[in-house]
Amino acid sequence: MNTQSTFLKLFACGAFFAVIVGSARGDEKHEPEKKILSRRKAPPTYVRNEKDDSKWPGIVRDGIDAAREYFGNYGPVYVYILGHKDKALNSEDFHRELVASYCRHRCGGARRKLRSCKDGPGTELVKKALSGRGDAYLSFVDATDPPIAELVFINPHEFRDPYLYTRGIHEYTHVFQRSFPTTPTWMTEGGAEFFAAYLGEKHGWEKLRDSMKEFMKNVHRVEDPARGIEDMEDVDKAPPGVKKYYRHLAYDAGAWAFAFMIHKSKGRSIADTRKILYPLVAKHGWESALVEFAQVDDKKTFYRAFRDFLKTPLEAQLKMLETLED
Repeated sequence: MNTQSTFLKLFACGAFFAVIVGSARGDEKHEPEKKILSRRKAPPTYVRNEKDDSKWPGIVRDGIDAAREYFGNYGPVYVYILGHKDKALNSEDFHRELVASYCRHRCGGARRKLRSCKDGPGTELVKKALSGRGDAYLSFVDATDPPIAELVFINPHEFRDPYLYTRGIHEYTHVFQRSFPTTPTWMTEGGAEFFAAYLGEKHGWEKLRDSMKEFMKNVHRVEDPARGIEDMEDVDKAPPGVKKYYRHLAYDAGAWAFAFMIHKSKGRSIADTRKILYPLVAKHGWESALVEFAQVDDKKTFYRAFRDFLKTPLEAQLKMLETLED
């Protein structure tokens, strides 16, 4: 264990990964990647206040480890766990050490970059921690070689326990995805939500069926019937009228579209997404990968089939989930 000061503890355990994210649900910012993450032996580095002996860091790690065990180890990753119910833990000394560590990992020894980071992203990180609001996100830094991934959990006590576990799964799924070329927003966020529910059930934190039922409720809250996952291939290019349905279409409909894609695949195996689908993405791009994996003529055929599926009764939709194999 390497302790930098009495306030900042850095430690490694197992493996860890990351992706670009920003909202309360960990949505990925869709920026064109110049680099991708890769498999690594080196464990993640955790950064947190060493006086924080609460349960939250352990919950965060358990969720991450559940996904890491399933997908494999990628990185390098720095994990930041900030904030606590006890205001005394938010000391100025800790924040100084936090910002120094955060910016050093991003900027190396370049003084100008370090100063700019400390005055900008570093200061913003502290402000978020002091806000008292819960948040979790991943950021991807491709200016370094190799690129690094940061996973930030702010005031994790604001999250209910089961969701905090599965939130770690969601973010780690993004890390796995980030080791391959870009996929559409609905596949990225929907896949992360699906695996959060699927692996969450495997570890006894939630029920896949219950989670998918909630997702479907949100899908039907989209007031414009003309809108679908095809509008969420790239959220940054979606018009304002569509972006308001970001959660409903990218996350909730996306999770069902991900499951539907597996249902249409040859083996109906969830594991085939990591064994077959994503390697196809790396080889041919996401559109060709979708077509081959889901055994459809083209992506429009898939979109039409999924739109028809959404019109079926809920019980039939839930029955479809039962056809999926591990």
